[in-house]
Amino acid sequence: MKSADFIKAHDRVKDFDWTPSYRPAAARYTMPYRIPKKTSDPFRHLVRDYCSMERDKDDRQYGAMSDVMARAKMPAKAEDRWTEVLKIVLPVTCYAEYAAMKCTGQLVDAVDNAELRQGYLAQMIDEVRHVNQEAHLARYLAKHGNDPEGFERSFKLRSTNFIMRAGRACFDGFFAGNPIEGAMNLQVVAETAYTNPLFVTLTEVAAANGDQATPTTFLSVQSDEARHMANGYATLAAIASVPDNIPRLQRDFDTAFWRQHCFLDTFIAAVYDYFQKERGGSYYEAWSEWVGGDWAGAYIERLEPFGVKLPRGWEEAKERVKWAGHTAMMMFAATWPMQNVRIDPLTAKDFEWFEKKYPGWYGVYGKFWEAYAEMSDPAKGALPLSLFDGMPPLCRVCHLPVALPRPDLSRMRIKEHGGRKHAFCSEGCERTFAFEPARFAMNHTFDEHYHGYSLVEYIEHAGLVRNDGKTMLAQPHLNEEKRWTLDDIRRSSDFVIKDPLRELAAEGPVEVLQ
Repeated sequence: MKSADFIKAHDRVKDFDWTPSYRPAAARYTMPYRIPKKTSDPFRHLVRDYCSMERDKDDRQYGAMSDVMARAKMPAKAEDRWTEVLKIVLPVTCYAEYAAMKCTGQLVDAVDNAELRQGYLAQMIDEVRHVNQEAHLARYLAKHGNDPEGFERSFKLRSTNFIMRAGRACFDGFFAGNPIEGAMNLQVVAETAYTNPLFVTLTEVAAANGDQATPTTFLSVQSDEARHMANGYATLAAIASVPDNIPRLQRDFDTAFWRQHCFLDTFIAAVYDYFQKERGGSYYEAWSEWVGGDWAGAYIERLEPFGVKLPRGWEEAKERVKWAGHTAMMMFAATWPMQNVRIDPLTAKDFEWFEKKYPGWYGVYGKFWEAYAEMSDPAKGALPLSLFDGMPPLCRVCHLPVALPRPDLSRMRIKEHGGRKHAFCSEGCERTFAFEPARFAMNHTFDEHYHGYSLVEYIEHAGLVRNDGKTMLAQPHLNEEKRWTLDDIRRSSDFVIKDPLRELAAEGPVEVLQ
């Protein structure tokens, strides 16, 4: 088909749009925005041809993984330090793709604009594809990796692992609200700002550490994300074209950025900086390029003439991103028996790299990592949890520790609302709660849910013992000769999970912000 004929056919297809007679679809959702009936189409694809293109991409990806990579045993040649963290990365990203699928389905249902719906439909097809791709990668690594245990049950652990629960709290923003709010979280922030640091930058780390399967999947996923960014821009432009939408748009945009920043910057930084064996750049350097430069500088700042400004909290986020990943990783390593990942101690070479990339790092975190290495041998009979007087509360909104971004820089606040205490890690999370307290107030944190469980009880409940019935799934090292068992945990610790909010006094009622 000639280019001009294709455009005519594409425009003609959209003339067949209709309004359902059984029930106005938009009535299912609270839609505080007016959206123009006609805008530009961000995708410019017929669905039939789009599906054919995506099928060809799948054939190339799955064919390469099942043929050349499997026969050459490439996954087993990757650095164990790196492949271990994929046991938690893949369940988190796969849930994000599922949440994105729900978001785009809601947008198709709720937005009465044929051009935008065309793009949303194509994206929903992509998100179904991404769920399958990332689930397949986890299964593939369980079959071909050096240490399959942890991959084969990682999706089940999303409901019990406190890091994965924080990921769910973040990505619920894609669909738990009005659909345009979901589009702000998904298309405008998560996909436009963070998929490059996630799917592009992490593939560089993977390839440098001998992992070819992850780049094969992630780069195929990222090839769709550019079009999803176009969906976000088209949605943003349509809403901003109606002046009455601007105040609510800015509020939803501010909230979306803060929710995505809290988890994604913390999570990706820990993965990027701590699980490299062969080291390159730092996450902060990648963030400065992709998020600070490309997203904020080349994208959002140019929208200011249309009434959309850099999100509230942007300057604070720039400072938080330098340290939040390090604090989260310290707590992740301290709680290693509660994880499904083998966490390698840092070496002198790692220490040198961290101090070079993050001046002052050793003064805050160095002593912990030295003690962690000492405690990695089960013969020592000590767990790094003993290094802390107690664990900090978890934020009611982002479900991350309120010690972020750094214990000495914490902006923790404790408030009372509805007869219950709530902790917040920042003004941004407290403000998000205040907009819709009923939405967040009854969402229990990991500490509240498991209050009173001993460490051994939690390990048994969550299924964190290997198939031999005694060896721990997680380990504080990669040494197969000195693996911890459940009996070692019993001898080494009487730790009990506690909800710190039960012991902290509330400062006062939450002030609902207008």
